[in-house]
Amino acid sequence: MNSGTGIYKSGVLAFFAGAILIGALLGAVTFCFMGSDELSMLSVFSNSFVDVRSSGDLEEILVRSFFSSTVFLAVVFLSGFSSLGQPLAVAVLLLRGMGWGVAMSQLYSIYGGHGALLSAMFVLLPAVITAAALMIAAREAAMSNILLCIVFSEGQHSGLRRTVRLYAVKFLVLEAAAAVAAALECLLTIIFAGRI
Repeated sequence: MNSGTGIYKSGVLAFFAGAILIGALLGAVTFCFMGSDELSMLSVFSNSFVDVRSSGDLEEILVRSFFSSTVFLAVVFLSGFSSLGQPLAVAVLLLRGMGWGVAMSQLYSIYGGHGALLSAMFVLLPAVITAAALMIAAREAAMSNILLCIVFSEGQHSGLRRTVRLYAVKFLVLEAAAAVAAALECLLTIIFAGRI
């Protein structure tokens, strides 16, 4: 492997990490400027977030977390089949980051210092795993566009099946990472449920 490929991958992952962080900052700032109507709508979600964790309903936590990550991964997966999908993959990272920023800001505004601890435990820790999976997924989506262009330009349609199969397997591995993040949320709920 030449060093240019490693630098490219690192630079792309850094760009995607920046998109997630910018999204989180935009989410936090957006939360600060929301009106009372939007805040009351969000309080329904945050109360649900806290209620589910304090009740200890592990099945619901697992399903919600896993489903949410799966939807974002699926959009990034589908974006890999079109060169126009590359900006969509970046938009997904930005949007997911905004969601995490709003969730952390909201928990902090409701619970103060205790909300910062809740944000760190229930939002930030699983978000790190999910963000890593999403960044790798976005990189793979961008690379699949390049591979598909090479396959079609050389007229080697027989390599198409192998390329798509490898692409799908990579996303199944990333889906397993999303399952780990959901399991981490459940574990954190078991450990800290009484403190919410």
